[in-house]
Formats: sequence, structure tokens, C-alpha cells
Amino acid sequence: MIVYGLYGITHGWGRLLTVMGPAGTAAITDHIEAGGDITVSSGAGKLTQYFEKREGALAGLVERYRIIVLSKPEWDAKKTELGNDVW
Repeated sequence: MIVYGLYGITHGWGRLLTVMGPAGTAAITDHIEAGGDITVSSGAGKLTQYFEKREGALAGLVERYRIIVLSKPEWDAKKTELGNDVW
């Protein structure tokens, strides 16, 4: 499964990873098991976000699921390219 990610920072300076892909949010959420060191935020009309509770947890998630991490300009271009398929 192809999954693209964009790293971000929460208001409290925690790390997060927002993901999207051509299979849509439900397929990605079903595919990725976050584990205890990551909190998941997902729902209708929003892209799934993974919040790191322990340093290195998101890096492990990216490696395990071969998430393609993009820069913000790459993310914007890919989101436009995928259109409604991300939902």
C-alpha cells in the first residue's frame, strides 16, 4: 500500500505525522497499527494523524510501513494530484 506522510508539530511541540494515499483514509487506518507509543486521530472528512508519545515512535512507524515522507511543497502537489482519492 502506498502511504505518504508529512511531519508536523503540535501546539505543545509534540511530533505528529499526517498521512494520505490513493487508497483513502479508511484503508490506511485499517492497514497501519500504531501501537502504544502513538496516539491516532482519524475521522470522517479529515486525514489520519499519528501523534508521538515516545521519541522515535513515528520514525519506527515510517520505517515499518514504508511511508514516503514528503516536504510541504511535495505534499501539497501530491494531495492535488490524488484529489478525492485521499478521502
